[in-house]
Amino acid sequence: MPRRWLAPDFFTDEKMKRATVPERLLATALIANQDDDGRLRGDPAYLRSIAFLYDDYPLDEIREMRDHLSQVNQNIIVYENAGDEYIQLKRYKRYQRPRYYHPSKFPAPPGWPFGEESNQPVTKQQLKGDQVVTLGKGEGKGKNLDLDLDKGEGKGQKPHAPPSLTGLSLFEYLKDTFPQAFGRNPNSREIAQLRDLGKEISSAGGATKEQVYDAFKEACGQNKYSVSYVRAILFAWLGVARAPP
Repeated sequence: MPRRWLAPDFFTDEKMKRATVPERLLATALIANQDDDGRLRGDPAYLRSIAFLYDDYPLDEIREMRDHLSQVNQNIIVYENAGDEYIQLKRYKRYQRPRYYHPSKFPAPPGWPFGEESNQPVTKQQLKGDQVVTLGKGEGKGKNLDLDLDKGEGKGQKPHAPPSLTGLSLFEYLKDTFPQAFGRNPNSREIAQLRDLGKEISSAGGATKEQVYDAFKEACGQNKYSVSYVRAILFAWLGVARAPP
């Protein structure tokens, strides 16, 4: 689960003074468990599991908390789709900034994306020094990456993306990252797989050190300690057509 955070003003928000203490705890659980589009399941049993695991609130009471929260705080939207209940946080971006955007697996509420843009749309306007661009599906290479283009630059300077690794430098970085991520050196078969992966990625335009590192990190997070899984992640993120490994 990607990290989410609360600003201090959450606890002094005038809207939340009408919520009970358990309802405020539920609100923080919604923020912590939202996906990259600000959505999560809204059925009371699920909400109890993420907010009140060690308490014995009846499901009807959880539903009342949820519905009251949506009344006192317009940022919390409860809706149904095909008989299932969901929650949408309207101003979800204040709680997150995903490096790699993963589209929600839940249906969008009516009127989406409201006044705040989704993480998904692509901007085709000329970038300014303080803008962030999100690459959408089918737009260039990459898997909906949120890139902070002005990182380390002053305002007004032309943003630039980090250089991509290709060829031998990419293979060496893949080989060096393997033991850092997996805690052991690659065997001869895995070295061959890394060499082939480097060639495939290079032919598609290369990858940055950050993308390679994050792909290994993602594999570790899923307990998938294999080159083939790292390959699948990189291919998905870079928009490379997958051939059999």
